[in-house]
Amino acid sequence: MRIEGEGVINSLRRVLADSHVAAVAVAILLIWSLDYFFQALWWPLFRVASYLLTAIAILDVPYFSLNRPQLLVDLLNLSSAFINFTAAWLLSRWVYGQGPFRSLSNCRIRFFRRNHV
Repeated sequence: MRIEGEGVINSLRRVLADSHVAAVAVAILLIWSLDYFFQALWWPLFRVASYLLTAIAILDVPYFSLNRPQLLVDLLNLSSAFINFTAAWLLSRWVYGQGPFRSLSNCRIRFFRRNHV
């Protein structure tokens, strides 16, 4: 027995896959995920590098304080990176039935093989 909305969902998937809208959305979500990930890691890596360089310069253990508001911002950025990557993965699995990186590489191959006349 066929459900009435099943054909609509399958046609929506086909339209999204054929028009490359889903591929663009997946690419944007992956770029946002990378951006949030690097924003979350920038401040802690800077603090570690600064701590090590100060320790080398003074040949002793420097003072270290934990910046809790910055830690909260970093955790929020990491959670945003995870959410964006999960959204890209779910959209890619729903439309293409593959992960985001494989679906983007297949879309790139399909896009360049088309005859644009």
